[in-house]
Amino acid sequence: MANIQHVATRIFRHVDAGHLPAGYTLAMGALIDAYDEDPDFHEWADAAPGSAVEKLIACMVRHGKWGDPVWLRDYVLEALKESAA
Repeated sequence: MANIQHVATRIFRHVDAGHLPAGYTLAMGALIDAYDEDPDFHEWADAAPGSAVEKLIACMVRHGKWGDPVWLRDYVLEALKESAA
């Protein structure tokens, strides 16, 4: 089970140290907002391992999707389908 606060602490620490680009901070901020606002994301994040959340963040950064709630919703819905299979 992912702990969003724990993941956020690690992400922010690595960005501050210069080990990750600033896009990771933007992505993490979007996930924190989604966790509060999107019940599907909240459910997924609570059930997913931390590594799955970190993979999501990396995908958001790589594709520049930290400001795209539709992309995030599609990603989470696909992940929920895969986990149900």
